[in-house]
Amino acid sequence: MKQPLLFFLLLLSLSTHSAGQSLLEQVVSISLEEASVEEGLYQLMDRHDITLSFSNDILPSARVSLYLEGVRLKTALRELLSGSGLQFQEVGRQVVIYLPPTAVFTISGFLEDARSGERLANASIIELNSGKGTVSNYYGFYSLTLPAGKARLAYSYLGYEPLTKELMLRENQQINLSLQGSLNLAPVEVVGQRITPLPQSPTAGSGHDINLYETAHLPTLGGEADIMRLAHLLPGVQTGAEGIGGLHIRGGDNGQNLIMIDGVPVYNASHGAGLLSVFNAHAIQSARLIKGGFPARYGGRLSSVLDIRTREGNRKAFSARGDIGMLSGKLLIEGPIVPEKGSFLISARRSLVDWYLQPLSRSIKAKKGEDGFVGYRFHDLNAKLNMELSSRSHLYFSLYSGADSYANTGTSFDTIGQGTQAYRHERYYLDQVSWGNTVASLRWNYLFSDKLFANFSLTHSSMNSLINYAKADSLLNQATGLTLNRSFGLGYFSSGIRDFGARLDFDYIPSPRHYLRFGFNSTHHTFQSGLLVGSEEKSEGGNGNPIPHLPDITQQISALETSAYVEDEFKLGDKLIVNAGLHAAAFAVRQQAYWSLQPRLSVNWQAAPAWSLEAYFNRMQQFVHLLSNSAIGLPTELWVPSTEAVKPQAGWQTGLAANHTLAKGWSVSLEGYYKSMRNLLSYIEGAPFLDDWEKNVTSGDGSAYGMEALLRKSEGKFRGWAAYGLAWADRQYEAINNGQRYPYKFDRRHEFKLALMYRVHDWMDLSANWIYSTGLAFSPPLGQYEIFIPGLGLVTAIDFGQKNAYRMPAYHRLDAGANFYLQTGSCTHTINIGVYNFYNRKNPLYYDLRSTYRLEGGMVKTQREFVQAWLLPMLPSLNYSVQF
Repeated sequence: MKQPLLFFLLLLSLSTHSAGQSLLEQVVSISLEEASVEEGLYQLMDRHDITLSFSNDILPSARVSLYLEGVRLKTALRELLSGSGLQFQEVGRQVVIYLPPTAVFTISGFLEDARSGERLANASIIELNSGKGTVSNYYGFYSLTLPAGKARLAYSYLGYEPLTKELMLRENQQINLSLQGSLNLAPVEVVGQRITPLPQSPTAGSGHDINLYETAHLPTLGGEADIMRLAHLLPGVQTGAEGIGGLHIRGGDNGQNLIMIDGVPVYNASHGAGLLSVFNAHAIQSARLIKGGFPARYGGRLSSVLDIRTREGNRKAFSARGDIGMLSGKLLIEGPIVPEKGSFLISARRSLVDWYLQPLSRSIKAKKGEDGFVGYRFHDLNAKLNMELSSRSHLYFSLYSGADSYANTGTSFDTIGQGTQAYRHERYYLDQVSWGNTVASLRWNYLFSDKLFANFSLTHSSMNSLINYAKADSLLNQATGLTLNRSFGLGYFSSGIRDFGARLDFDYIPSPRHYLRFGFNSTHHTFQSGLLVGSEEKSEGGNGNPIPHLPDITQQISALETSAYVEDEFKLGDKLIVNAGLHAAAFAVRQQAYWSLQPRLSVNWQAAPAWSLEAYFNRMQQFVHLLSNSAIGLPTELWVPSTEAVKPQAGWQTGLAANHTLAKGWSVSLEGYYKSMRNLLSYIEGAPFLDDWEKNVTSGDGSAYGMEALLRKSEGKFRGWAAYGLAWADRQYEAINNGQRYPYKFDRRHEFKLALMYRVHDWMDLSANWIYSTGLAFSPPLGQYEIFIPGLGLVTAIDFGQKNAYRMPAYHRLDAGANFYLQTGSCTHTINIGVYNFYNRKNPLYYDLRSTYRLEGGMVKTQREFVQAWLLPMLPSLNYSVQF
């Protein structure tokens, strides 16, 4: 019985195979011109008497053009269904077209602002049924691969109305969407599950998106909204008195921060030695500060990344905004170049301080018998052009240029004696300091496919500073016209850095579980490390000598820095997200070459719906150094390269953070970190900093560790945060403090920061912030003594004791402000009033050792005492803005 049954089944199988083979092998023809797939299938059935079984719901919506003559049916179906994911199979005497359960499709596109057409970076896209998600990149592009079938997509961005879109996913789709702006900043909420988009930002404890809403609404200095001052309110971020001295992140120095505008490094990010930043808040689209867990795409610095992206401009309508305040005036103009295709944005800012500083200083000098003034001014210019070349290609040009100028000059005349013994004493002095930045980039990005995005950039960055001084002193006999004594002094100091670079970056999103980034960068540096060039000349009798001539001395060092990186942010299971990458860098200078491999790893574990734990480890290397000779961030600081004698800075950092989401918009995070640094560069104590820097530096090590806590409320009328930091930081150099380890200047043990905002009405909001921190470590002069040096004789030496063994008084300050809004037609008016340093705290900037004399027992005795120098008293502010 078994053999006849097996034979019968074999014949049935062969007959079925033969029948199926004859149907799919049937010769057919098809002719379509911009027709639907459905029309093509019906054409095959009508022309050739073939039965095709399918559902219209699974057919792609794309139009096709297809011309085939005398081909097999299976060939025609493959061509017609190409790219749709649909498969076909013969069943009985018909061909069934179906969507396999393993089919996946990619949704990609660009997100933009509905009002202006500007692309939205770091917007969140989540498929609500599966919880899979992604974020848009810096150019608004997103890509999300999902299983075929029904999908519910939620699009959200801080400060915009969330948008939900339902669709039947049966083919790859490009969906470009616009989001409407809103004052309701509540995030998308999904009941019953916690959605964690992939990829997400680096560790929440170490990465902070600087909220431009908070920047505009928190108290300001002189009415000037500034993202750098908002960064000062975050845990782990330290600065000197009133912001002077720059950013010091977790025990690092000011030169260890990678500060970028549109992906290009900025080498001097402050005006007024740190009172304000160079970033015009009206021209900024987004800003992110990263203190640890650095992704592999960033490199070249040890302590932090401040990534600032500027606005693109309104692609739909022309608009303008003007501001005037106590410190500056600003104007922004934007609009379309080609409607919906391209736009421009121009924003300019100029200081107004010199309008009242010069008259005031002239009056003060006149009371001392001098004719002169003190002047200071700065300006900024931001420009952005962009053009959509096609649906896949976009071109951008961005420019920043800014400069500061300071001058102090005076002339005085005295008459001594009478008649033939009358002498005219003339004195003159001039101090001038100027510095500035230029940053430019030309970028072209191209969408190769719905999963691969590329960006190519040509970049330029430069920073220059120049110091001039002059002095003259002469004594003239008015009767004879002869000059008895005459002296001149002239000098200048110049320094700078100039970069030209090229960069290529790729974003590749193969699936919702992986987000790959990789790229290459090359930068040519030119360092101009200045020398003080000076000349002094004295003469007695006669008419003196001519004004001395200054030689032109310029020292330049060229270097080539290259880097490549790859990073993958991927999801393991439903609760573990990993960002792993490698950054490789090389630096060639003179006859020396350095290279390094820098692994980066961060892990996020969603331990519970409201709890997440994060850990990270990263190694960093920095080939450029910032040599500082001043505690207050003056532009005499030098950017210098690693050379044969100076090794690159290197460091590693590790940290662990816990984050908890509370009810009604409350969240809390706690993070601990440890950082180790090697080959840090510093001037030798007592070295003449305006001389050849390579002869006057020493290398050393440093470490920093601590804990940071942040409690934040981000929803509702009342918002704000409280931050606390507990930190230790130290340094050790062979040629400083006798080689012994000592506290770093910014070894501030405790810091507490409070920022509060309250929206009283639609037309008014109130805000305040309070800062408290342990005083800076410093070395006061304890005394002086004379030593004999062969060839020089007796030299006075200052005794500073142990390095940084003393502490300045604690720093604390309260600021308060209010904003008032008025709408008149198409114009929005904003009035900002505030008070900086509300209770007039005299926080020390530095201490000076001064001598006073007193008569005691018939003898004159000297008494030395420390005198505190401070900068800003209680300072009211007023700013008016109109937007139309």
